[in-house]
Amino acid sequence: MDPQMFDLLFVGAGASTSYVVLSLLGSLDGPPRDRPVRIAVVERAPDPFTGVPYGSRAAPTALLITPLRDFLPEPERGLFVRWLSENKGWVFDEFRAAGGPFSTRWWERHRAAVERDDFDDLYLPRYTFGEYLGRRTRAAIDQAAARGLATTEVLRDDVVAVEKAAHGYRVRCAGRVVDTSHAVLAVGSAPVRSRLRRDTGLPGPLLVDDPFDDMGEAVTRIAAAVRGVRDRPAHVVVLGANAGTMDMLFQINDRLGADEATFTVVSPSGQLPERLDEQHEPRPFRAERLEALERAGTAAAVSVYEAALADIARGRSAGLSVADTLGPISQAVGRVLPLLAEDQTVEFADRWGVALGRHQRRAGWEYCEVVEHLAAGGRLQLVAGSFVDLVDGPDGRTRVRYGADGGEHVVDPPADVVVNCAGPSGSLRLAAPPLLERLVADGVCRLTPSGGGVHVGPDLAAAPGFYVMGPLLAGNVVAGRPVWHMEHCGRISAFGATLGAELAGALEPVGA
Repeated sequence: MDPQMFDLLFVGAGASTSYVVLSLLGSLDGPPRDRPVRIAVVERAPDPFTGVPYGSRAAPTALLITPLRDFLPEPERGLFVRWLSENKGWVFDEFRAAGGPFSTRWWERHRAAVERDDFDDLYLPRYTFGEYLGRRTRAAIDQAAARGLATTEVLRDDVVAVEKAAHGYRVRCAGRVVDTSHAVLAVGSAPVRSRLRRDTGLPGPLLVDDPFDDMGEAVTRIAAAVRGVRDRPAHVVVLGANAGTMDMLFQINDRLGADEATFTVVSPSGQLPERLDEQHEPRPFRAERLEALERAGTAAAVSVYEAALADIARGRSAGLSVADTLGPISQAVGRVLPLLAEDQTVEFADRWGVALGRHQRRAGWEYCEVVEHLAAGGRLQLVAGSFVDLVDGPDGRTRVRYGADGGEHVVDPPADVVVNCAGPSGSLRLAAPPLLERLVADGVCRLTPSGGGVHVGPDLAAAPGFYVMGPLLAGNVVAGRPVWHMEHCGRISAFGATLGAELAGALEPVGA
């Protein structure tokens, strides 16, 4: 029996796919077609179209790391706010049911704002956006089917290979084989780099190597391990100091509900993301080094990065926060980038843009409150260093070993729980998902020079009929603009709209 044939197949069904589907289906109101466009979406998770950070794999009390006004641009924000207003009677029920001390305080603080539909300044529960996006996408799919424009079939499966074929591409999944004339690779961010694989057969700390594959389940395991330590406060070591770290510190302490553990965060910088206050009037700041590059009229990619770091350091020495310097520095970078030669623009997108972002991390004030609560109680230490491995001491307990100042050291006290929030390796050339490794090996696509993403052309195609969407677009220059940090929902929605319109023009129904 021949494999089922589709006009278009999506590998992955996160937020990136949702925005492409919404744009595509909205662009099909052209001349009548002989038959509906046949679309397949292959996704292993049970909740397609929500996005990993906003779906069932996120904890129900996980918050946006920015206020809503910075999370979505118009007109998308207006659509989401209208949906929230219409559905606020039930959509916050899951959040309120969690009942932890910090999530309860969130609701007590913001209930009045929710009731008057004043959402823009709130760090909303992330799943509310997932509910909105998933429902909106499914409604568009149903409407397109009812009008005979397109049929969309969601296949609960895992893609293991995509091969070039005469008709387009043959897609091999764990449980089936399907054919398609066009394909979109939208598998999300690079996977967390495994750091905690260890099988000694001996008792040891709980090791959570990928807490974001199912955050709720990970937090449940961590809470159980903490409560299992009877004679002293449990010690939780977190690797990495990023938005995911802030997420986990909030979730763990909201679940525990009491002062039951101490925490150590190990990261190269030894610093957590800076606090974004609810109301903050930025203090005056000029990005002088970047402005000097702008006046010079020419620059290299690395010089833009170095100038930005110098301006960040100057701001910190003056007592300013990221909330003060982020806007002026980002605006100055935006003015300098058009001065770069083409190869330097690619280099900045592929390497220096993401590197610069690591020096400008910030988090919502309610996440930062948890950190401040831990620090005030003497329950949090920050360690500057790079994780090396785990070592068993003569006392039979396990410690985290890290490198710093040219030597190796261990974190004391020994760890009862170790959580890997350090994220991906930074380059897909060092650690890529198995599917992407095979696609590159088979010649279907290639990585950008520094491995920031998958190389695409102006139409977002990595090969004829094979498109890329979402975080894997990082490291490219599209329409003259360098692209990095594609996890931002505003960028995802904008690029999704562009690709959806492109696909609507490219698709021709195959067969009868």
